[in-house]
Amino acid sequence: MLQSLWGHESFRPLQLDVIESVVAGKDTLALLPTGGGKSVCFQIPGILLGGVTLVISPLISLMQDQVSALMGRGIGAFSFTGYVSAAIFAHILKRISRSSCFFLYVAPERLHSRQIKTILRTCSVRLLAVDEAHCISSWGHDFRPQYRTISELRKELSGIPICAVTATATPRTVRDIVKNLKMNNPEIVKGSFDRPNIRFSVDLKTDARRNVLNHLHKNSGAVVLYESTREGVEVWTEKLRLAGISAVAYHAGMSDEARQKSQTAWMRKKSRVIVATNAFGMGIDRPDVRLVLHVGIPGTMEAYYQEAGRAGRDGRPARAHLIVTADAIESRRSIVEMNKGIGRYFARRRARRLFAFVKRYADRDMCRRWAILGYFGQDSPPRCGNCDVCLATIDSQQIDPELDYTSVKIAPGHRDAIQ
Repeated sequence: MLQSLWGHESFRPLQLDVIESVVAGKDTLALLPTGGGKSVCFQIPGILLGGVTLVISPLISLMQDQVSALMGRGIGAFSFTGYVSAAIFAHILKRISRSSCFFLYVAPERLHSRQIKTILRTCSVRLLAVDEAHCISSWGHDFRPQYRTISELRKELSGIPICAVTATATPRTVRDIVKNLKMNNPEIVKGSFDRPNIRFSVDLKTDARRNVLNHLHKNSGAVVLYESTREGVEVWTEKLRLAGISAVAYHAGMSDEARQKSQTAWMRKKSRVIVATNAFGMGIDRPDVRLVLHVGIPGTMEAYYQEAGRAGRDGRPARAHLIVTADAIESRRSIVEMNKGIGRYFARRRARRLFAFVKRYADRDMCRRWAILGYFGQDSPPRCGNCDVCLATIDSQQIDPELDYTSVKIAPGHRDAIQ
């Protein structure tokens, strides 16, 4: 099946373990790295178990990409991403009744709609899949409160397995996922979060533009450049174009049509660089990204590692470079402090705490990979041999006088070094 439908000769590490666990009827949590082939872990069981597989996913683009891929393989699939008329819904029910297996993708906000309830009541749902499962955890970097309502489905779908997948989860987030999804004695399949082909590096600079252009000239191939704000995305896109580099913008303030146009241009290699906020990336499967640049500082280590993980999905050498400037620090702090009003105090405090981990990672003279993996609770050698600190490729790591890191202290020890 893997070869005939996906064209692969063999499974990626731990994929088969997850598939066998789900097919055996066990609640399963799969922790696999970005690019580890998580969707296959619930799609193959869905085919083998038959009936309807209900897939809960956070992004429209992610759902549409997976539905298109399944349909291209001759597998029935549909995504509830907008208004569905009575006629279309009747057609979907007919397709489900005539299919040996069918994948139904839905955002958590639509879970309790009348149409979904009709499907749950009249169709044979045999698998519940939760993509990007970290979204259910208040300790995750992309918390979606609507994900908490998934547990209510367990009462209606008692006796069927649940398969939850994510690429970024600390031990605390894992416990939160298991608890909030009401997973019954789950099989937790945890792969290494390490992406050894990616070289991690950090620069503490005042002139981000020069640093960005330097990296673009030194590294060939496709590039993703992340900024924190929509305005910043537009500014950087224009800077790159003026420097003679083909670039397109992508952020939530653009129309759906404009975002799709930018994404298509970049995916089809008509543009070398896509400049984006965190609205871009989840579910985007371009394997030949050679460089991921951050000129906007992510709010959490989970967000940083997930975005950096867009690089080198083909297994070839790639780079992830974080540029830290005083403006970038101030921009992120402003975003953190935007949570105003009653009841927002704890949200701000948590955001500050999570951002502090990113600042520590950038500031400390320690192996970048060791720090990242330690944050996720994974032991690793203290020297990876493939980051700026280990290779000593940066001429100087002098602390920029404009930046204030003195308030963050780091305790000795591997995990404590970043947490």
